[in-house]
Amino acid sequence: MIRTSLPLNAFLMATLTASPACAQPEPVRDAAALQVLLDKLQVLGTVLYVAAHPDDENTAALAAFSQGAKVRAAYLSMTRGGGGQNLIGPELGDGLALIRTQELLAARHLDGAEQYFTRCNDFGFSKTPEETLSVWGHDAALADVVWIVRKLRPDVILTRFSPTIGTTHGHHTASAMLALEAFRAAADPKAFPEQLDRVRPWQARRILWNSFRPQAERDAMKPGSFLTLDVGAYDPVLGKSFTELAAESRSMHRSQGFGAVPSRGSRLEYFEPLAGEPAKAGFFEGVDLTWGRVVGGEEVRGLLARARAAYRPERPSETLGLLLKAKAALEKVPADPWVEVKRGELVEAIRCAAGLWAEAIAGRPGASPGEEVPVTATLVARGSGDVTVKGLQLDGTSVALDRKLAPNEPLAETRSLRIPAGMPPSRPAWLGAGAAPPSPLAGLPEGPAAFQATFRLEAGGVPFDLRVPVQYRFRDPVLGERYQAFTVAPPVLVNLADPVQILPDAAPRSVTLDVAAGRGPVSGVVRLLPPAGWKADPAEIPFALDRAGDERKVVTTLTPPSSPGSGSLEVAVAVEGPAQPALSRVRIDYPHIPIQTYFPAARARLVRLDLKRGGSRIGYVMGSGDEIPRTLRPLGYQVDLLSDEDLAGGALDAYDAIVVGIRAFNTRPRLAQLKGRLLDYVARGGTEVVLYAVDQGLVTPDFGPYPFKVSRDRVTEETAPVTFLAPASPVLNWPNRITAADFEGWVQERGLYYARDWDPRYQAVLASGDAGEKPLAGGLIVANHGKGHFVYTGLAFFRQLPDGVPGAYRLFANLLALKTAP
Repeated sequence: MIRTSLPLNAFLMATLTASPACAQPEPVRDAAALQVLLDKLQVLGTVLYVAAHPDDENTAALAAFSQGAKVRAAYLSMTRGGGGQNLIGPELGDGLALIRTQELLAARHLDGAEQYFTRCNDFGFSKTPEETLSVWGHDAALADVVWIVRKLRPDVILTRFSPTIGTTHGHHTASAMLALEAFRAAADPKAFPEQLDRVRPWQARRILWNSFRPQAERDAMKPGSFLTLDVGAYDPVLGKSFTELAAESRSMHRSQGFGAVPSRGSRLEYFEPLAGEPAKAGFFEGVDLTWGRVVGGEEVRGLLARARAAYRPERPSETLGLLLKAKAALEKVPADPWVEVKRGELVEAIRCAAGLWAEAIAGRPGASPGEEVPVTATLVARGSGDVTVKGLQLDGTSVALDRKLAPNEPLAETRSLRIPAGMPPSRPAWLGAGAAPPSPLAGLPEGPAAFQATFRLEAGGVPFDLRVPVQYRFRDPVLGERYQAFTVAPPVLVNLADPVQILPDAAPRSVTLDVAAGRGPVSGVVRLLPPAGWKADPAEIPFALDRAGDERKVVTTLTPPSSPGSGSLEVAVAVEGPAQPALSRVRIDYPHIPIQTYFPAARARLVRLDLKRGGSRIGYVMGSGDEIPRTLRPLGYQVDLLSDEDLAGGALDAYDAIVVGIRAFNTRPRLAQLKGRLLDYVARGGTEVVLYAVDQGLVTPDFGPYPFKVSRDRVTEETAPVTFLAPASPVLNWPNRITAADFEGWVQERGLYYARDWDPRYQAVLASGDAGEKPLAGGLIVANHGKGHFVYTGLAFFRQLPDGVPGAYRLFANLLALKTAP
């Protein structure tokens, strides 16, 4: 993964639009996939699956509906998952939401479904739907779900969770409650009437819960009170069962560690009715799944049936003539939402039957407003169809052409793309508030690409368009060919080395900024705007950069106030005009998703602490990725990242404390053998601090000196009162005296995966609980072992320290200082 501080389409319309995610340009489908598409063209039915998060969807059911039943299948995730944890890297919040959005799109590309979202914020674990709907905003969340129901017009809606309160946690239950409410509200013209300029009211036939009751409960239910779906069915065309497809799809959720092993053989999923017309024969009972539901669609139906009958996997172009006739017939059919959907599918079938590869490649990965970039648009017809290029459109500029494509001979046109002056920098369309319905962007996983190229084509006298995003292609020395989105960048980028600057005292401190050119040449002034009581010297720094991509490091001295406090360091840039807020660049690169680049505001949170240290050399055993080592070094700690080899043979006694990072006992297999080395280090006088581990998938359940269990207990309210159970403990007194004020300003949660059933030789230091619940004491337990100390803590330090929460730093410093406590 490289990180610098610097699918199938949502709506297939009249043109083929490659996903704005900018993975590899949509390849020509293989013979099996094209056959599935030809079958799908003859089926007019839709199922919408609703749940709360990335990973909640039943990928096997989605595959069975999309690839097996050949209906249009879609997953609506209420959130983008930014409030969760990250197993593969340090990104949290917006960065994690970017990753999980792309993981969902990668999953949908495999199982064949479509992906949608609401604007709801994934604010962390919620125990009640009341809290969830309060934070999400009931009316706004319902409007988003109603919008998707009216837009997709599903015949069947499925929920992953029950709407019955108490069966699961708040986000899950709320997603089902909203789906059930939207089932009725979408059909009511008085509900959200502002949407009706773009969509019409829609009543789905039925809504069902994808039940996960225990088998004993299901056996006791009345016959016919639920429907079943065999997601283990084998499809000989695909050469896989739907559960095998599902395992591939679910394994895209890598940031959550959800790599899946496929099951083979029959497997039933159960669906219990929640509302709507009862059904015994199947999910689409009473629904016309043919072209009979479209007025004037009979000719199209006949031509598509003939095309499917004529299809030969080894000669797909022999169906091209019939597909083109079907498109011509479709253009005569009166307007209907199904016409738009099937037009997109039909153009895709035409493209694949003709073997058309289309791409538009920029000469640079990005540019700034006012610049020009060469773009090469390439089209290759690898089938035997008779296709003529009539024109090319790039950024509103059209070029007339009349060239017949020779078989397997690329046609390439290079044109200059000018970035309009004043064009805003690229950013995910959903960051911030996101688009609200009835905006065309509402619910979509991504916004459109910054620029697109459109090929105007004709075959058999029938015109059709192929539209592709402008992308950048490069050679990765390990992965080979890779693509990324072409981005619009500001002329100057400013990156601060640390988004949170922690100062333990009032001493001045040097702060480094990287100034990078989005275009060249460029010159101007960087201005630092510290909060009241802070001083930056110099506050204005001139710069001059010759070429795009050039960088220059500049340094200022930051002097904090004499007393503790916090604020925001803002940065502005003046280039050929008034100063504007500066932007930084973040690049997220993992091999299983497209590279993500966006430009958040260049600012840093400043925190002046009143903090004392006891000991300074820390060993850190990284787990699934956190940023705690980075946050400790500015405070004067020497932090060494310890490998398995270091733990096995290194001189551990040199460390004042060793921290075992989040999920390390889930992700570092050798810790099962090396835990003894750590406990021996403790016995000789060291301090081992183990941050939370997940109760499932532990490499060893016994990693403390005495027994305890990791539970799923958590305190989700970041403002939950904290009681000191052991007020005399050095954890609360050395070298920093901890008070109730140190638990103010915490973010998202108090903690998670608390200890339970601990041996009496452990001392519980704190207790805290969510409103209406018994306080939990397992968030921080400490034991003496030999001459040293062992600590297990579920407190969410991995969130608090990167966010600059002062009290969390003071408490964590005390844990690291136990070796020196009097």
